[in-house]
Amino acid sequence: MAKADYYRNALRLLFILVRGSDPFSDESFPNDVGVFDGEVKLQALDFWIRYPDYLADELLTKYEATGTRRYLDTARRIFDDEEPDLRRVPMLRNYFGAYEPIDTAIAHLKARGLVTPRTKPLGKATNHRDFVVSQAAFRLVEQIVAELPEFHWYESRVRLVLEMADGRGGAALKQRQHEQKEYHETRRGDLIPTIAERVRKRLADALEAANG
Repeated sequence: MAKADYYRNALRLLFILVRGSDPFSDESFPNDVGVFDGEVKLQALDFWIRYPDYLADELLTKYEATGTRRYLDTARRIFDDEEPDLRRVPMLRNYFGAYEPIDTAIAHLKARGLVTPRTKPLGKATNHRDFVVSQAAFRLVEQIVAELPEFHWYESRVRLVLEMADGRGGAALKQRQHEQKEYHETRRGDLIPTIAERVRKRLADALEAANG
């Protein structure tokens, strides 16, 4: 993977970790103010950011359940902006779903005092990972949002994905994503395929019904 990809991945993960963290206070971590619980959750949220077509499908499901026009319009904008082609960053299918090693990206964040990963053993061959987030990380994200308009997409997209997640943990999000046939049936080690054409048809039908 090119160095630029590592930096892009680190930036995307930084926005997720900052905006998705809970308040944190511990005398052992005097410079840290947030904690993000779980790598499984991090990978699941990252998947919806990297696959705008799957996110658009989730928005359509939300629109059908609530009747909130904003979800339909947001799904339409995703396709109007050609995000399924221009923004998609493929992920591999691993044992439990979409996955990409994040150690290098997290190492970039840790080296700058932004994020500290912690691993807790849960039993035989099972670990749980969380990520402690520093005050400097929050300040950096605010500075990026204020001074670099080209990165506003990350801010708005992470907030949208967190809204779609609706407080669910990693296991629940993975279960939801496995309900997509293409995602679930991808063989381990293969790239998860796009569902853009199917979602585009669903979107067109929803717009036709909504607009009469």
